[in-house]
Amino acid sequence: MKQFDFRAPSRHVVFGAAALARVPELLADLGFSRPLILSTPGRGTQVAALVGMLPGAAIFAKAAAHVPAGVVDAALRVAVESGADCTISIGGGSTTGLGKVLRLRSGLPQVAIPTTYAGSEMTNLWGITEERVKRTGRDSVVTPVLVIYDPELLVSLPLAIAAPSVLNALAQAAANLPGFNDEPIPNMFAREAITVLGEALPRLLRGGADTDTCARLLYGACLAGAALGAGRTGLHHRLCHVLGGRFNLPHADTHSVILPYSLAFNRAAAPAAMSLLAAALGNADAPIGLYELMKQVCVKPSLRELGVPERDLDDVADAVIATSVSGPAVLDRAAVRRLLQEAFAGNPPG
Repeated sequence: MKQFDFRAPSRHVVFGAAALARVPELLADLGFSRPLILSTPGRGTQVAALVGMLPGAAIFAKAAAHVPAGVVDAALRVAVESGADCTISIGGGSTTGLGKVLRLRSGLPQVAIPTTYAGSEMTNLWGITEERVKRTGRDSVVTPVLVIYDPELLVSLPLAIAAPSVLNALAQAAANLPGFNDEPIPNMFAREAITVLGEALPRLLRGGADTDTCARLLYGACLAGAALGAGRTGLHHRLCHVLGGRFNLPHADTHSVILPYSLAFNRAAAPAAMSLLAAALGNADAPIGLYELMKQVCVKPSLRELGVPERDLDDVADAVIATSVSGPAVLDRAAVRRLLQEAFAGNPPG
């Protein structure tokens, strides 16, 4: 048995249908009474439901993708003015990410209520974007003190949002499969995540956005986030952070488009991971299987269609290799540039 060193951040997870109704009770257990509810502008109905349970809660409904620094500053002002003693993020990774940076800046503990399959709520990773550069880091303090998973909140999530979000979760798990990360605890989370997501995603694509399917996908996303939180990122996440911060791209769609190419880049160097992914997807080749899924679920299945200018791909390649990136395959600038060109064109991954 190999030696390993594993440290788990402290967290409390509540999972189940109608779990949202437990928010007042769970908040009281934590000793919080003045929450600041965080959301994006499109979560009005869900925010209203929370306010109905938490009279007097303050609201900041301007969370945005990639956590712009100006949005953090605005939210912090509302937190101070309202005397908030915690935040409740209800939404996807953008909203959870805002709560994490507020925790870093102000010390406010976060309660996360995911409404996508982002998995960010299970990680100790944070990110903030300023002047088109996304800066990221790890700090155990940003891990939400409570995560409430209620699959009923995701039944109405449009497929065009839900399916890329699942591929985002798959990317988190893939980064912690054998070959990418050989630590046994992250491996365990990652293996189970791809099994669960690989089984539930076809049900979603067949129009089965029922409570049970959403629960299975949420469970898979929870495990994928736990794998990333306990494990590591790599080339895939570095590519997505550079592209997302620089061009303000939709987070899950960027992960979905890049994933087949980042896996193909590492195909020969991580055969165990490729085999596990291929089995979970029911496809002989993992990068091709994910490419076919990506083409099926993404409205804009290439960097070109997402709005990345081809003239900027050289600068993106330079930024990606400017800092060290872990991974099984040797990184060089020319290979990264070829990867970006394939993703720009939307060709099958080589």
